[in-house]
Amino acid sequence: MSKPCRYLIHTDGSVGTDVDGGSPYLPIAPSIPHLIESHALTDTVSMWRPWPMGSLTASAVSLLDGLVEVPEASWRSSRWRLSDTVAVMDYDGGDRHNPHRMTLVWSHGEAGHGQVQAALDGLRGLPDALATR
Repeated sequence: MSKPCRYLIHTDGSVGTDVDGGSPYLPIAPSIPHLIESHALTDTVSMWRPWPMGSLTASAVSLLDGLVEVPEASWRSSRWRLSDTVAVMDYDGGDRHNPHRMTLVWSHGEAGHGQVQAALDGLRGLPDALATR
């Protein structure tokens, strides 16, 4: 994977970056195998349909059935959940000054598209305060 930053391996085995060559060490994975598995899942879903990011999509994920956590690709700051037709990755944004959690959702085939769309449609009927939980 080509990135405009370098990877560093810490003495505890974790993988990180210093973003621009002068920033503090920023951990991105607990180990090289975790990083490889996470990148492999990203490659797998790269041809699937991505859904718009935002609080509505993140809330809709909680309504999806059949998602199983992928421990070999997940860790404290990044969590993958997967079914045959839907993939979800929650991760911490890399901004130290504005920390927040982001959720990416992909679907595969008509069954996956329908499952995500039904979850989104179900949330659209709720009051805003409930839909963004």
